[in-house]
This record gives sequence, C-alpha cells and structure tokens, in this order.
Amino acid sequence: MAIREEGYLELSKEVERLKKRVEELERSEEELKKVEAELREAEEKYRHIYENATEGIFQITPEGRFLSANPSLAKIHGYDSPEELITSITDIGRQLYVDPKRRLELLAKLERDGFAQDFEVEMYRKDRSLHWISINIKAVKDKNGKILYTEGTMQDITKRKMAEKALIESEERYRTAIEHSNDGITIVQGNKHQYVNRRFVEMFEYESPEEIIGRPITFVVHPDDHELVININRRRQRGEEVPSRYEFKGITKKGRVIYVEVSGTSTQYREAPVYLIYLRDITERKMAEEALRTERNRLRTLTDFAPFGIAMIDKTGKYRYVNPKFKEIFGYDINDIPNGRVWFKKLFPDPAYRKKVISSWVEDIKNRRQGERVPRTFDVVCKDGTKKTINFIPVRLYTGEFLVSFEDITERIAAHEALIKSHKELENLNRAKTKAVNHISHELKTPLAVIQGHIRILKRKLKDLSLEGTFKSTIDSLERNLERLFAISKETDEIFRVSMEIESSVVCDDLDRLLRRIGAISEMPQPVKEHWNALKGWLDQFNIGYEESYQSIDLYPFIRSIVEKIKEMAKHRNIEFKVKGEEFIFVSIDPHLLKDIAVSILKNSVENTPDGGKIEVVVEQKEDRAWIHFTDFGIGITEENQKYIFDGMFHTKETEMYASKKPFDFGAGGKGLELLRIRMYAKRTGLEIKMVSKRCEFIPKDTDICPGDISKCPYCKTREDCFNSGWTTFSVSLPMNLRENLDQIGNACTETP
Repeated sequence: MAIREEGYLELSKEVERLKKRVEELERSEEELKKVEAELREAEEKYRHIYENATEGIFQITPEGRFLSANPSLAKIHGYDSPEELITSITDIGRQLYVDPKRRLELLAKLERDGFAQDFEVEMYRKDRSLHWISINIKAVKDKNGKILYTEGTMQDITKRKMAEKALIESEERYRTAIEHSNDGITIVQGNKHQYVNRRFVEMFEYESPEEIIGRPITFVVHPDDHELVININRRRQRGEEVPSRYEFKGITKKGRVIYVEVSGTSTQYREAPVYLIYLRDITERKMAEEALRTERNRLRTLTDFAPFGIAMIDKTGKYRYVNPKFKEIFGYDINDIPNGRVWFKKLFPDPAYRKKVISSWVEDIKNRRQGERVPRTFDVVCKDGTKKTINFIPVRLYTGEFLVSFEDITERIAAHEALIKSHKELENLNRAKTKAVNHISHELKTPLAVIQGHIRILKRKLKDLSLEGTFKSTIDSLERNLERLFAISKETDEIFRVSMEIESSVVCDDLDRLLRRIGAISEMPQPVKEHWNALKGWLDQFNIGYEESYQSIDLYPFIRSIVEKIKEMAKHRNIEFKVKGEEFIFVSIDPHLLKDIAVSILKNSVENTPDGGKIEVVVEQKEDRAWIHFTDFGIGITEENQKYIFDGMFHTKETEMYASKKPFDFGAGGKGLELLRIRMYAKRTGLEIKMVSKRCEFIPKDTDICPGDISKCPYCKTREDCFNSGWTTFSVSLPMNLRENLDQIGNACTETP
C-alpha cells in the first residue's frame, strides 16, 4: 500500500522528537531504557515503512546528490538497489532530468515556497529510456533559512501520461476527421446549430463557424424548402420516424442556390441530446442529371447521323428503332422488319447459312453478359440484291434490350485479302533472302579459315626472314579484321538460330490452333494423332523450354549462382552486384531457358552500366507468382526506344557492325537478339516480362555520350548522383510450384528445434 508524504514526514518528526528526548532528559536507567525501546520501535516502524513503500522516498543535497533512497525509488529509476542509485547518480539534474532546466525550476520553487506538490517531469532510467515522474518535495532549512537538503517522494506516472497522450491523440484524430471531412457536419440542439465543421462553412460560403453557430437550422435553407426541413426536424424531436436521407435546396451567404443531401442521427453532446447531421453538396450531381437528359436528346441526334447502322431490339425480338445509316446499308426501314425472323429471311436467303447465323445469334444471347460486346461477321443480301460483308456488334443493355450496330466492312475485307496476298509474297522474298544470306555466311567460313591459315604461315615466314617488324601493323590489321569477319559469321549463325526458334514457335502455335479447329469437327484418328505428335516433336528440337524438360527450381540460389558467374565474366569491370531474395520460392521451368533469360538480361545490364555503378537483383513472391527484378543503375533507355526494345535487331543507338568492343564492355550491346528471344520464350511458356526505364537526365538523347565511368562524368559528383539520374528494371514473372513450396516450408519447420 502506497505511503503518502504526510505519513512519512510525521514518522520523521516522531523519530527526531524521541532523539531529543533521549538527549535532553536525564532520567533513571529504567526510564532511559523505556525511551530507548520506544525509539527502537519507532525507528523499526519507520524503517519498515521506508523500505516497503511503493513510492520512492528520497533525501537530496542542494548540489544534486542522493543522501538516501528507498528500494522503490531505485526500482522506479531502473537500479538494482538504493546503494547503486546513490553511488551512480552524482548530478541529478544532468543524469536524471531529460531537461535540466526543469530541476532549476523546481529548486526556484522550493526556495520561494519551501515545497512543491505534483511536480511532473520527464526523466531517464538507468538504461536511458524515458519515463514520467511526479514529485512531492519540501525543503529542510537551517535557522538562517538556508536549504540543508530536500526530501519527499517520487511516483512513476508514465502509464497515466501515455493514457492522457493516447486520449489527446484519439480526440485529435476524431477532430481532424470531422474537420477534414468532405461532407459538411453540424450538431443541432433543438432547432439551432451548436457546431459546424470547416466543410459546412465552406459549403455555404461563410467566413467562420461563428457566423452560423447559434442560428436556426433554416438559416442555410432556401425559403422554398423551409417547411420541409422544419417538419422533419419536429418529427425527429417527437421521436417519429423520419427519412434516413432527404434533399433540400440550400442558400449560401452569397445568395447562390445549392442542392444538399442530408442524413442524421441522434446522439449526446455535452451531456445533452442532439442531432449529428451530415450534409453533402450534390449540386454537381443535380446538374449532371440535367445534363444527362440533355445528352439523351443529343444521343438521339447522334444515332440518327451516325456513320454506322444502329438498331434497338426489345426483349421480344421486335425492332423498335433503326437509324438512317441502317437503311442506307441494307435498304430496309423499320416497316420492312417487324421482327428478326422476318428480316433474317430477307437478309440470309440461303436456308443453310441462315440456320448457321440464327444458331450463332441464339448462342450469343444465352451467354452474353450485360454490356458485353462480341462482334460477329456475316455475309448478307441487301434489299437491292447486292452482297455485303457486315460486322454485327450486339450489346445487351441492363433493360434486357439489345443495341446492335452494323458496320459495312466489304471494302475492308477486300483490302485485307489483298494485304494477305502481298504479305505472302513478301514472306517468300524474305525467305529467299534468308536462304541467300545463310548460304553466304556458310560459304564464308571456308575461305575465312583458309585466309586465317595463310596469315599464320605468312607470320612464321616473315619471322624467319626477320621482316616481321616491318609488316607487323599490316598483319595485325589483317588479323583484327579477320576476327571481325568471324564474329559477323558467328553472329549471323545466332540470328538464324533465333529465327528458327521464332519460326518454329509460330508454326507450333499455328498447329495448336489447327488442332483445336479439327477437334471441333471430329475426334482425330490415332494414326493422324501420332504423325501430329511426331511433327510437334521434330519442331521442338529448335526450341528450348518445352514442357518435357521442366524441373522444379529453388529460384533464389539458382539466380544467385548465375549472378556469381556473370560477376566472374565481367570481372574486368568495376561494377557492384547485389542479390536479395526470399527462401522457398520454387518454380517449374526448363533450367536452360531460365538461365538463358537471366544471363541475357544481366549481360545487357552490365553493358549499359558505367564503371563505379551497381546492379541489383531481387527475387520475391507476389500472390501465386514468383518475380525476378533485374535493375541496373546505368544510362537508361529513352522513352521513344522503349517501344521497340523487344523487337530484335534494334539498337538504342547507332552502332557499327564491326564494333571492336568485347562482351560485357560498357556500350558493347549486341543486336537485340537476346531480348527478342526472351520475348519469344515468354510467349511460348507463359512467362511475363516487363521493362521500365528512366533515361539518364544528363544524356537525354541517343546521340549523347556517357564516358562509361562515374568518376569521369562531368555531371555526377557521387555514385548516388549517377544512381538517381538513370536506371532500367527488367521484371520476369513465373508461376510458382506451390506444392514444392509447401513441402519445403514444412520440412524447414520440422527441422527447426
């Protein structure tokens, strides 16, 4: 049980009184023993209370040292014993007070009044954590009024302070929510406003709440709706049922009429029953409704003059409206087509074709959702006997009616067929060109090898004749250009390999579509199916990443190992690599395909990052997919070039075919084949690949040149300047192998002690 300061002081006085009695009285030995016994009893009682008090009890010198302290005081301040507290604290103002000036304030008060009650101050515990203390203290002075020491009690009031702070914050949150609400809020008592928020004042165009508080509720109501608002308020006061929401016309201070939607509820405010009312300005909505009516009239005008046919069909199939363009396309007007059955007989005179059209139409009606558009294209016979190809676009409205638009695409179909013919001719020419280039590349290898051999023989002979130095520059130039020719031949082979991958992928897609169409006709016979599978298997030899080669891969260590290999390959570059990721993210994919993707992106990142830069790789899970983010803080890609980055054979800057830079050198970018191949992998395997980039602000154009080393950049003073100026992130998403993930996580949990 906590001791109060008064009890502590009374016991202290009693001890002092008894001590004086011993000193002053000269009694018999028996009387002295009796007094000493009383003194020991009082001291023991004082000691027991002092030692077991829940409040901290202290005596402090004017210089700020503890003369005495009980265990509770030591515990309050985080010390193990009073002795540790007294020994450790040599300057209370500096060591305990968070703000030493507060101790000076306390001393000034003691000097002036001799005591202080409930003096609250923030102090440090032993571990330097903060807590709040309430102090009751008095000064003990000598006969001259000089303070000998101070004594009193301390209480830890941290919990109370935190509760008060939480209450203040809660009240502030509610006040902030109300004051910053998008709705006007008022508290009405009787028929007068007792409180209005900021939005209420703004809504009615007043300067301050004081202009409204105390005024009747009709103060902001337009005279036309005074009776409505007064009647609802009276009914609410009588406890009768009132609408949960209603609208009235309001009037602002400037005389402007606004439309207001109101909702209210009964509550208590300052211990009195009041009404909490929310008001929303719906003037714009009212204006929009009026505008909608105007737009409906305008829509009718637009449909009448639309460049395509429009028909409105009710639930029973009766045509309610056709526009002039409809008649222009088909030659029929509303009187010629009372319903779809009659019109279809005219539009599709061939019974078999008409049956097919009706079947498609009925199927669409069954499966069509409201607002969904599914175009259908049919050949029709018009009233004058001409044949046209029409695109029918029916839309089911929320009313159950159908709005159908009709687009005459006869000329477009003819143009499309001509385009297909031209495209086939172009494909034949391109195929011939590809074969010719492939043949030339193949034929170049033999003479290049012969030239390379002759150069080596020539170098040996010149060396034997001591003429090597004379022709060294010429020989070096020949070897350099020969290496370039070999590189071109190798790159050409790579182009053809990728072309075969792309072509085989396209053919596989075409075969899959053809298989689905065949399946719609009848079940494929087994011999045909075997030949079909053999054909697909033969095409797969040109691809990597087909399903038979899929394996379960732990993504993070797999990617980390690839980054380590790239670091080794780019060790001549000064680039920092960082890999971050989550454990137990498993994917099912061809490891060669995933490695090809990661290496291609990282190679591209290295070749676009200057020395001193960095590359970050992050592996993470989002819902049921795994993501790998490759970020290089390099020169970035211009907004215009980002449109074509996956097209293949595309350079973000003009480069020479015979560039002398080596792979992983800065600016040694290839011909875009890697990114094209990644796009084809994604299309074939269900991967997702995204790219976002910011071009370096100091070299915004392709023609601008980066020195390739941050330390040589005239604009960037630090690495961070370069990191912030430009970057590129390629993100690859793969479906996760959820079962493998769960198994691995379960194993990890089982193995954890």
